Amino acid sequence: MKMRFHPFTSGTYVVDRGIMDDINWGQYYEHPIPMFAIRHPKGIVVFDTGHNHRGLKDPQAWYGKSIEGFKSINITEGDCLPAQLGKVGIDPAEVTHVVLSHLHIDHAGEMESFPKARFVVRAAELSYAWWPAPNMRHTYVVNDLKETRFFNYLELRDGEEFDVFGDGALTCIHTPGHTPGHQSLAVRLPDHDKPMMLCADACYTPFTLEGNPYCAGLMWNLDEFHRSLGRLRHYRDIGYEMWYGHDMAAWTERIKAFG
Repeated sequence: MKMRFHPFTSGTYVVDRGIMDDINWGQYYEHPIPMFAIRHPKGIVVFDTGHNHRGLKDPQAWYGKSIEGFKSINITEGDCLPAQLGKVGIDPAEVTHVVLSHLHIDHAGEMESFPKARFVVRAAELSYAWWPAPNMRHTYVVNDLKETRFFNYLELRDGEEFDVFGDGALTCIHTPGHTPGHQSLAVRLPDHDKPMMLCADACYTPFTLEGNPYCAGLMWNLDEFHRSLGRLRHYRDIGYEMWYGHDMAAWTERIKAFG
């Protein structure tokens, strides 16, 4: 079976751009909510699950304080991961592994849709999501998590690099800072000219990658965030194609090869 790579966006959020760069406050910015499916000879892997469709009918009741900073949420049920997978012929029940960068509202929302999968997540992230620091509690949605407590978790240690299938195709890289257990995913496709780094929220945009200002209010640990940026800059410098967490221009350019 040939490896195939499917990038999706779970709709978009519109936020104050200052949240992303700590400079352009008052300017509104629409950004993608990336999520991915990778077909591999040994299984189908999802990296991040996007926004949860279950709360769309009554967002305030489901997401609570987690959406108070959004100007708008531009998401339909058809944008969410189960429907997006259907468009490329994948039944959610076929997904064997779900790799989570972290467990925030826009990255782990659809966990409940994959009860038979093995979840690859940092142990530090899993415990923090259930009991975060007071200033971070708005970033995790209890309604997204509460049905997943007894799922099949493979909990990775801090700093551990994890090769999902043992062949170098998919490797989890610990990139803490945004959250304690944040991880990015290195992807090597046989027919793609460069290895790819799916950064998630370890790096929002190319501007972020250069160590420019960012909103400290969304960071668990600023020192760790900078260390992770340094590591990601290294991967860029040795030839990796960087897939940033929430950059619309870069996202639009990157998906052209996989449309």
